[in-house]
Amino acid sequence: MNRLKYSISLIVKVIIKVYLLRVFKVKYVFGDINIKKGNPYFLVGNHVLLLDAFFSNFAIKGYAVPVVNSFVYTNRLQKIVVTKLSDSIVKRKGQSDIQTIRDIKKHIKNGRPVAIYPEGNATYHGDTIESVYSTAKLIKYQKIDVLCVKTKGGYFAKPRWRDKRINRAFIELETFQLFNASEIKEMSVEDIYKKMIDSYYQNDYEWNKKEQIEYPGKNRLLGSHRVIYGCPNCNSINQIESYGDSIRCKSCDTIGKINNFGFIENTKFDNFVEWGSYQERILKDNLDLELHFDIELYKFDLFKFKKYSLGKARLKYSDGQFLINSDKISKVFDINRIIGEVYSEAQDFSFDYIDETFMFRSEHPKLLLDITKFNKEE
Repeated sequence: MNRLKYSISLIVKVIIKVYLLRVFKVKYVFGDINIKKGNPYFLVGNHVLLLDAFFSNFAIKGYAVPVVNSFVYTNRLQKIVVTKLSDSIVKRKGQSDIQTIRDIKKHIKNGRPVAIYPEGNATYHGDTIESVYSTAKLIKYQKIDVLCVKTKGGYFAKPRWRDKRINRAFIELETFQLFNASEIKEMSVEDIYKKMIDSYYQNDYEWNKKEQIEYPGKNRLLGSHRVIYGCPNCNSINQIESYGDSIRCKSCDTIGKINNFGFIENTKFDNFVEWGSYQERILKDNLDLELHFDIELYKFDLFKFKKYSLGKARLKYSDGQFLINSDKISKVFDINRIIGEVYSEAQDFSFDYIDETFMFRSEHPKLLLDITKFNKEE
């Protein structure tokens, strides 16, 4: 990053910080940090909000260059922010990690901190998801200091499935030094990985049982059907709808309502962490079911960082395949040939298929992800 661009990135950081700290109620907590000024380091943390890279940067001096998914570059405004007004490192789907690692090493060589979110994806249900093991290998190889920023309460403030945030929602960010360079030399990759994932594991429901922080607002469950698809009362699949502060099973008419602490009342589970685990077990036992719903099909060009709509269509899941049909589209995706599947945005399920990248935009992204994952495990 040249000096002018670095200066611009700091100005942009201040502007965004002023705005976000007005619309969120943020508490910063700092532990012991002993990183020499001018030394590069890794910044890691749990991934809760799409804004995590901004909030984490607010906790440090200067600017930590974030590693971002290539899908961010297909959004024109986001691309301007992370390429023209600041710097970033792109992780392109379907591309070897070699180029990403080269870019990371370049910034480290220039004395810049680099921000990585090892989960690679924001939490679905409110707890930290599995982290990428190669992050620990990268830390071991680079042997530089590691800072951790742990986000608490972010899932109640703005979960990935909700279109709008709660105004002035409380978020706590705890910042502390996870590793110093000298201790990394003596640690195995396995030990680094275990300490790393333990350091930022967060379950917002367990946390708020103790903290009892209120998150009042409107339409707080609207969109939750994008990650909750199985009913724990009647075991039906794809019969969940959400509206306002309610989530309802259309099959058995069980209705849950969210309280001001973020918990769900009148249902078998009062939180989405346990509910999400339960629905996955239901789906695994019913992979032979047949499903139908509407999608919009997109195709990506990740070398030009563009996406193109191929049109709206009807999706049918049956016999280990996604069948897409409309007046203009007729495509079959064999699930066992899908790779790199990811729930990338609020409504978006993306994947690679025979050297091409596609996206289904629908109201069922987590269901599509789990169907794909469980079919491939069989």
